[in-house]
Amino acid sequence: MKFDNPRIAIRRRKTYELMDLSLHVIRTYPIRLALAMLVVIAPMLFLNDFLISHLLLIDSEYTSFVHLDSPEYKIAYADIIKAPFITTMICLVIIQAPIVSVLSVVLLGQIVFGVESSLRKLISESLARFGVLFWSVGCLRGIIPGLLVAQGIAIRNHRSYEDHIGLLVLITLYVVILRMVRPFIFEIILLEKTPLFKKSKQQITLSKRSRGIHRSRTGVGGRVMSGMIMSMIITTSLIGGMIFFATTFVNQHQTTLWVLRWGLPISMWMAAGFLSIVRFLNYLDVRIEMEGWEAELLIRAEAEKMKERIQLGNV
Repeated sequence: MKFDNPRIAIRRRKTYELMDLSLHVIRTYPIRLALAMLVVIAPMLFLNDFLISHLLLIDSEYTSFVHLDSPEYKIAYADIIKAPFITTMICLVIIQAPIVSVLSVVLLGQIVFGVESSLRKLISESLARFGVLFWSVGCLRGIIPGLLVAQGIAIRNHRSYEDHIGLLVLITLYVVILRMVRPFIFEIILLEKTPLFKKSKQQITLSKRSRGIHRSRTGVGGRVMSGMIMSMIITTSLIGGMIFFATTFVNQHQTTLWVLRWGLPISMWMAAGFLSIVRFLNYLDVRIEMEGWEAELLIRAEAEKMKERIQLGNV
């Protein structure tokens, strides 16, 4: 590891600098980041569609039997726009969004210190922490409960799913608040490799480390909120572009269905990927402020150089 020459300069940054640096990171490593995120995004994209696409297709099937200019079509088309599908999909992606970091956090940690790694190595390193991730992220941060609620929506009649959607909205609110208060759970688990339970008196548990790193710095919630706002802007811009294309060049009805079914979640996942990079850079900034990471890295670099000189002297 290149402790004395990291690829991302280790120094304090302001919020707008972190946003700008995130774009530079994406521009520099687009393929590696895209592959690391796509491995996680693709299964979730198709799983969500499998669970809730019937909410949209129910109305779509009805519109195929009526004339496009008839009042019945206009009513059915309005129902599509107001369909519970939109609310459910937005809630699911918001709940699941952090898992886009499962591989990208490990990749970014290696990029910082100039470590080259294959996709298979990233997957193996993440799988080594599967148990901690499943409990701390999957269960406590709402992903598994959210999928169970979506499964409830999938198996119920399309007229009686309102209570499930209400429960999903409550889970989403809980997840967003928790994410604002303690955003760095993936970095603590995957980079610091903090255990869930103590194996010795010297070890720090995940909960204690999380409390320490998030209480030590004021303004973390504000930075997370800034990232969320930027993600909303990105999602809205992408969706707006798709809708403009649909209404201008092709059949409005069929393409609007496509935009809702695929364009909406894809846009949200792309925004989630950007937000995961911003969060990682925020984590670096907190470590620098809290632990004097700049000085620590210089000390580690000198230690590595001394070790190399000693080894050369023994040859």
